[in-house]
Amino acid sequence: MCLSGYEIKKIRKALKSAYPRRDRLIIMLREEIDIDESEVPQDSDYDIVLSRLITNFEIRGNIQELINGARKGNPGNYWLQKLSITIAVFKRLAPFREKYLEEMKQSYLTCCPKDWHINQNTDTAHDLEEILDNLEDMPQGSNLYSRTEQFVARFLVDVENKLHPEEFNKLKEWGEQSFENFSELLLRKDEKKTSKEQENIPNHLIIYLDSSKQQKKRYFVSAWFIPDGANEKFNHLTGEGYKFLEIEEQEQETFTLEQIPSLLEDYLDKITPYLTDFSSQPTIEVFLPYELLNEPIDTWIIQQEEELPISIGSLYKVIVRSSRRFRKEYPHRNVWVQKWKTLKELTENACSKCCTSGDCHSWKELFSILNQETAIALKLLKPPSNDFFKVMNQTAIPVAFWLRQELQNSHHQVELDELLKCSITELPERVKQKRSDDFPYDYEQRIGHHLSLLWENPHILPPQIEYTTPS
Repeated sequence: MCLSGYEIKKIRKALKSAYPRRDRLIIMLREEIDIDESEVPQDSDYDIVLSRLITNFEIRGNIQELINGARKGNPGNYWLQKLSITIAVFKRLAPFREKYLEEMKQSYLTCCPKDWHINQNTDTAHDLEEILDNLEDMPQGSNLYSRTEQFVARFLVDVENKLHPEEFNKLKEWGEQSFENFSELLLRKDEKKTSKEQENIPNHLIIYLDSSKQQKKRYFVSAWFIPDGANEKFNHLTGEGYKFLEIEEQEQETFTLEQIPSLLEDYLDKITPYLTDFSSQPTIEVFLPYELLNEPIDTWIIQQEEELPISIGSLYKVIVRSSRRFRKEYPHRNVWVQKWKTLKELTENACSKCCTSGDCHSWKELFSILNQETAIALKLLKPPSNDFFKVMNQTAIPVAFWLRQELQNSHHQVELDELLKCSITELPERVKQKRSDDFPYDYEQRIGHHLSLLWENPHILPPQIEYTTPS
């Protein structure tokens, strides 16, 4: 059996994981394979010991005996459990990687958990070895099939019309012999989007405001559009999947808050060519400095050509973001990502159960409450101070909503409770609907005119290029 460098590396790492010391390795070899200690190589570098041992078994043509013995000696070791299938898949698919590497990459992406590369802060795999290594690391979840099995089946589906029939049939036959119920897995071409998903492609208009240092109450404004918000379609670290929006003949560099709604109308015109029949209504995400986070941006009135003047929050999901979080020096990103992951897993939980009330606390008390792994959402009936906004940032809380002013209407608590009768992931849509419902009515008496929603998705950010603000 001639092993490739990749296979030798996988076997060595699995053995080292299961038997991290030479004395433990000797016990396994003696008890499971009847190999005497004198036959075990010696060296101060344990990796060299393992490498020489593997070579000895390879020369004798019984490397599988080593793998089987190691697995019997430590049956619970994860890497030994995965070893045989990974090596077998590598041997079968390696001859096809040069011609069909792009298909392998696409099949791999289909099998990845949602947000995998973003949460792991890694790039997508570049070759078959990386693909197989990453598949080993991924949780199986509730699926009956391992990620590697899913990958093999998806690859066969994706290249069925490209492979020679004889090659395809050989791979299919091998898969059926190697994996239980492989034929059923091959029929599961259902990983593709349903028609409903195809008709609801998320997209995001990102607006970033930065204060001018020389001109008081004037702001530099930048904007980007993500036409396809599926996680593998964009990357804020590289700018892939983003469209930079630039207004032609824009004479001024900075804007007052009163001028920004008109600018927003121009940006909305700019994104129209990127929208398709399958696009959902854009989500507008406005990144703001602390001093603007309580601004009623959802009440900004826009009036596109020959249309009626409408508050932007009645037409679109409008959320506020803290500009502090997208900067590279933000120190709490790891906590933020984990809290966001927790939030996304709470699809069956009522929003009211996920929210912490912060109205009766000082900022220090609020920090103590929110600085917990399980704290993901904050509810306030009063407008937050700048200190509260800083607490939100420093605890990396992903969701907060509040009333921008204290209302005299005694029913606003009941209205808020009714609003929260949804899963937390549905909250942006519910807030948008409440704003729309209250748009026709008296400004002072409806909470829809006063609702702010902070919705901090750590994966939707302005592209992470080096920003230089004009002085």
